[in-house]
Amino acid sequence: MIQALITITPMLVCMFWVVMLLLELHEHGNRAAHGELLLWAITATLLYSGHCVFFNYEYQVLPFVDSMYITCNLAIFPLYLRYITKLTQGRVSTRLNALVLFPPLVFGITALIIYLLMTPEEIAHFFDIHLYHNQFDELTPLSYLQTILHQARKVLFAISVVLTAWLGFRKIKSYNRLVDSIYASTDDKRLRGITPILLLLLVTGVISIVANAIGRCTFTGQTLTLFIPSTVFSILLFAIGYFGYRQQFSFVDIDKEEEQSGECSCVGNFSTEQLKYVVIDEQLFLQPNLKVDDVARHMGTNRRYVQQLLNVEMGMSFNEYINRLRTDYAEQLFKNRKDLSVETVLGLSGYLSASTFYRNFKKYKGYTPRT
Repeated sequence: MIQALITITPMLVCMFWVVMLLLELHEHGNRAAHGELLLWAITATLLYSGHCVFFNYEYQVLPFVDSMYITCNLAIFPLYLRYITKLTQGRVSTRLNALVLFPPLVFGITALIIYLLMTPEEIAHFFDIHLYHNQFDELTPLSYLQTILHQARKVLFAISVVLTAWLGFRKIKSYNRLVDSIYASTDDKRLRGITPILLLLLVTGVISIVANAIGRCTFTGQTLTLFIPSTVFSILLFAIGYFGYRQQFSFVDIDKEEEQSGECSCVGNFSTEQLKYVVIDEQLFLQPNLKVDDVARHMGTNRRYVQQLLNVEMGMSFNEYINRLRTDYAEQLFKNRKDLSVETVLGLSGYLSASTFYRNFKKYKGYTPRT
């Protein structure tokens, strides 16, 4: 009973997020790639249902469930990469879709076909020798072929973990750079929660690779040994769902804003002095929710030219430039108007959030403003 409860917990966590994401999609549509996250959550639910069957010795359904487990195991990290891609680039290429779906399906279907060709005695022998004891002795030709497939799955899983982490971090970094180049206030737009989750997912992937190497059989029949990874995975799965569910902004929203605002096709011959005049002298930097498009419109040019002036000529992003000006302005207010409260100063400096103000002030000034 206790072991059954331990093994079912990660699956229940995934099922919870499946329900929550379905409700979210029904109410708000596929914002912030929630549809792609839902597909990942469904796959994770099936994956951990496979764990339940394995650790509770449900032999009758194990051939089918093990084939499903192989498919989900190979798809779980690529599907998360697919989610990050949709989140950070707005679309998923046909090539990536093929790479995500084709190898897992081929491995899963092949495993199922081999199981169907094996006799009940061969299946029972394969379970006893390899699946539950990670041994390779006295295997029939079909059992040996099934063993090779299971070992190849472990190698491909390790590759998928490394590729997901490498490409995922690159995509998130590129997206956050894009957000910094467009918005002065980025709190609800940057992927702050997704980055640590991807890092934790990488750590969990490494743990899974080690578990694959020593075999899942190591955890069978040992409640405490099973309880630790089950708890860790349950917490991680909840965190993945939580941060993904909370994310409400993505590349698609940036694209929509650009289409709605339109963009001036003229470039002109502007200098950093003209940029400073518009932003500083006209005090545009104090405007809450300021975007690079607002500056571009005041200058009569397009956002790319403003971004180029900032990146090439001034060596900083739009976000950094505006927040440096705002914290400078706030610092002067603190020195010259000691009667003003922090809440008043942050509002006068163009901030709508106290946490954003404190974080940026500490970042650019090196100390926390008085309370």
